[in-house]
Amino acid sequence: MQQPSLDHWTVIFLLAGAQGLFLATVLFFQKKGNTQANRLLGVIMLLFGISLLYYVAYWTGYITLLPSALQVIFILPLVFGPLFLFYFKLLYQEKLRTQDTWHLLPFAVYFVFNFPRYISWEPAWAETLYSDSTYVVRVILFNGQTLAYALYLFFYLKKQYTASSLSSAQYRWMKKAAFCYAGFAVSLAMYYVLYLTIDFDITHDYAVSFFMAGFIYLAGYLGYRQPEILSGQVTKPKKTAPKYAKSSLTPTEATFHLKNIIRYMKEEQPFLDCELKMDDLAQQLNLSKHAFSQIINDKLQQNFADFINHYRVEEAQRLLAKPVNRQEKIISIAYDAGFRNKASFYNAFKKRTGVSPTQYRDRILSAREQKKRIA
Repeated sequence: MQQPSLDHWTVIFLLAGAQGLFLATVLFFQKKGNTQANRLLGVIMLLFGISLLYYVAYWTGYITLLPSALQVIFILPLVFGPLFLFYFKLLYQEKLRTQDTWHLLPFAVYFVFNFPRYISWEPAWAETLYSDSTYVVRVILFNGQTLAYALYLFFYLKKQYTASSLSSAQYRWMKKAAFCYAGFAVSLAMYYVLYLTIDFDITHDYAVSFFMAGFIYLAGYLGYRQPEILSGQVTKPKKTAPKYAKSSLTPTEATFHLKNIIRYMKEEQPFLDCELKMDDLAQQLNLSKHAFSQIINDKLQQNFADFINHYRVEEAQRLLAKPVNRQEKIISIAYDAGFRNKASFYNAFKKRTGVSPTQYRDRILSAREQKKRIA
């Protein structure tokens, strides 16, 4: 047996493998949320963890102490894709059907194919069975399956999300999981390409384990920071009627009233009254408060505060652009434009213009003076 050769990478993978076993145990016994999804995620963690520990044993030379039957770990990538797909289906609250087991057929075929090796049996036909020519075919089929699932997982997520009640946080978690599997599948394919074409280096082998370890660490991190994501719990949104479903106001009437509202705001400038309320403005326009609210919400996508502040900021911009107001205090400009205090003025002004009132005034007046000098 060769001497142990632990380095910083094998230590990272060793810890990831141990964490995978720990997370698998936690998920198996977690009773909250979607227990089926939890347990299936636990199976993925368990297989990733065992695989990483086996790879570490292989790299360090301890592989000789393990039974040959554990070589089955090398074909586990054939079940990772189906397991991720099953896990996503359970999170979307789909039932796993009997025909879903066909996804495991490639693994079953490979298992039967390699069974003689697992029991250290070398039949007479083994030389043909494990020849270089059949090895290349097996590599192509093996990696084709894993890469196909990497693509299909993203297709499945995109297709299902629009019709799902899954929260955005859980969807992001699933996308990260899909990226980890995709990275694993691509690195596995590159591993075989490099193995068959150039002198093999141990760092190529590490790349395959990197994504398994990354997924385990990611799950552990999110399980600590946002445990609800890994609970498998789907929050279904309440079905509510549209806000103005019972309104008698037609779209044509709303458009007509909106034109009158805009005209009134420009001509009468009711926004200059800092005490202006929606009831007051609606009454001035001979509208009900409900109808006025519906019009600005539906037609302008604004609430009352944003609607009024739009005009107040425009007025403030007009006042700040006057040279005569260069020395005027900002708070005075705010009051003249209809704002009640400096804080609300600054917030509304910067939200609309992207700069403070002082910066706006200096920029406008400086540009105007420069234009005069050039002229």
